[in-house]
Amino acid sequence: MKKTMKMLMLIAVMVIVALTLTGCGNTNEKDNLEGLAVYTVDEDLTGYTKCEEVEGIEFYYPSNYTVKKQSGTTAYMDPEIIGANVNVVSADFPSAYSFENYVDASIAGIKAQMKISGDINKEYINLNGRKAVKLDYLAISSGYTMKCTQVLVVKDKKAYALTIVSLEKDAEALQPKLDKMVRSFK
Repeated sequence: MKKTMKMLMLIAVMVIVALTLTGCGNTNEKDNLEGLAVYTVDEDLTGYTKCEEVEGIEFYYPSNYTVKKQSGTTAYMDPEIIGANVNVVSADFPSAYSFENYVDASIAGIKAQMKISGDINKEYINLNGRKAVKLDYLAISSGYTMKCTQVLVVKDKKAYALTIVSLEKDAEALQPKLDKMVRSFK
């Protein structure tokens, strides 16, 4: 199990590196939200804890998660689903590309950093009043298939990426927690 957790943490760190090294830029933070699926935090957050480690955004994670700092990043580990973890990274958002260019460059970075099984599903969403993108994909490493969900959003000239990783076999059990964490990301 420790090998699995280390492997999942490594995948999360690789995703972080891919996203933070992506050059990106000019965007209107309140881009046209018309027609986008609406994700809002309209649920009771009892049993969830507000993330205090990342400045500029907020999200809530289950209160029973273990907080681990590794490689300059904070990961939130699920004690019930071995290897499932969540992290958030941020980077300055330079003025070179649009949000869509940033998303496309991020996807290219993900594909360059890890072996992807199938396609990366890209869905633009209205996340608590901001244009965001939700990426879902399967990554393979050391014989394990991981389900990865990332939400990318820009706020106050910073790009934020919320990444949730679990073994593919555990993805369905993690889904209710994942949905609540994504909806609370603002």
